[in-house]
Amino acid sequence: MSYIENPHSIPCAAFVLGLSCVTPCVLLAFSQWTVLPFLSAELGLRAAAAFGALTLSFAGGIRWGLVMKCEPGARHSPELIASALAALVGWSALLLSPPFGLILLIAGLLLQALWDILSVEQGRLPQWFGNFRMLLTVGVVLPLFSMLGKLIVS
Repeated sequence: MSYIENPHSIPCAAFVLGLSCVTPCVLLAFSQWTVLPFLSAELGLRAAAAFGALTLSFAGGIRWGLVMKCEPGARHSPELIASALAALVGWSALLLSPPFGLILLIAGLLLQALWDILSVEQGRLPQWFGNFRMLLTVGVVLPLFSMLGKLIVS
């Protein structure tokens, strides 16, 4: 059964690609809790922050795709501005010290997910995207939160 027949069914390609993109964040979180021969804790933390920033920027880009589908002349400035803010928040998080940068990334990713889920409920995004977005958000935010916890405990 395809997602066209069942609007709640996540397309297979999106599911596989989404999970493969979450995997690096999960693996990078391990670098904070155990010694890995190929990845220092410092590099793992920097790489996870960069990955989180890229993920936030990518999620914000979804809005540009939505606007491009709409009829010309419609008022989209607020949505485009908010979309661009996702990339700026991600970049700003990389400039902050690790605890604060991770907090900013987590907050940005959660707010972006909330926005996407509200858009699904409003019919602006496909039904399957709401569950998919939550799965991806949990897959990125939990490892970042784990890393933040390790920084606070240490």
